[in-house]
Amino acid sequence: MRTQINLSRQPFTNRRVLWIAIVAVYLTSFWLFLWIATEKDRVLAKESKVQLQIDGQRQAAIDAKLEQERRNKSVQKIVVTEQQALQLAAARQLIQRKGFSWNRMIGEIELYVPKKTRIMSIKVEEVSNDADQVLATVQVKALGTTPAEMTEMMMSLEKSGGLFTVGETNQDATLESGETPFTLVLTYKPSRGDSQ
Repeated sequence: MRTQINLSRQPFTNRRVLWIAIVAVYLTSFWLFLWIATEKDRVLAKESKVQLQIDGQRQAAIDAKLEQERRNKSVQKIVVTEQQALQLAAARQLIQRKGFSWNRMIGEIELYVPKKTRIMSIKVEEVSNDADQVLATVQVKALGTTPAEMTEMMMSLEKSGGLFTVGETNQDATLESGETPFTLVLTYKPSRGDSQ
């Protein structure tokens, strides 16, 4: 016969609760271990991503700085002497003057000259050449048989549809031959197609 000796007044006989508590502590610890490992991996991945972005931006800044230095080295200041500047200005004036046809301009002026008036000289004072049009200031000296021919020519030019605009005018005293010299300053504005 087996004898059980119980030294306590109320001995603990339910060991199931003890084992459940031990298993619960173990499972909680295991879950916390897994959660900490997962969080650590997530934080390390985020840190790696941020570090890659920082490295990329740092490299972009270095590339931009190198590009700026390369551009500064490649752009050299062009030194133009006074003689070269004069030659450049003269070349630009030639190009501007070539922007319209003298023959066409003279032909168009002749259309508005009264029949009894003679043209003495035509002088182009200034030519400006824009992308859209050519604009020239032209001085016309003429000799009319009567003083009224200057007014007639001015009125005729005003009807040119914007091709000619009359600016300054000057009429001199009648000569011994009875002819009246006059000077007209015109603004000549042919369209781009007409100027070639």
